[in-house]
Amino acid sequence: QVHIDDVSSDDNGQDLSTYSFATDGFHAAASSANLCLPTGVRGGVDWMRKLAFRYRRVKELYNTYKNNVGGLLGPAKRDAWLQLRAEIEGLTDSWLTNALKSLSIISNRSNCVNVLVT
Repeated sequence: QVHIDDVSSDDNGQDLSTYSFATDGFHAAASSANLCLPTGVRGGVDWMRKLAFRYRRVKELYNTYKNNVGGLLGPAKRDAWLQLRAEIEGLTDSWLTNALKSLSIISNRSNCVNVLVT
């Protein structure tokens, strides 16, 4: 996929408030705790529906917290994140600040296609 909405046609709109991502069978047991492998036929109807549910949930979380990362992280992790950002800014000659400024200028231009390569 190129975009998170590319699988939206596979999403049946099911209410996900009580949906159990952990037990829906999308992840197979793996030898490494860090490795998750989907079960079933990759690209099958059931697999694509479960993938679409995950993408919808990621999109919901993004839209909820895109302007409030601290709300997603909680106070302790937010403080650690802000400290890390400050350290990175100091070590990179304010790379993040300059990148955000550039993106702001770019996003305010009409009739343009924006591409960011990092």
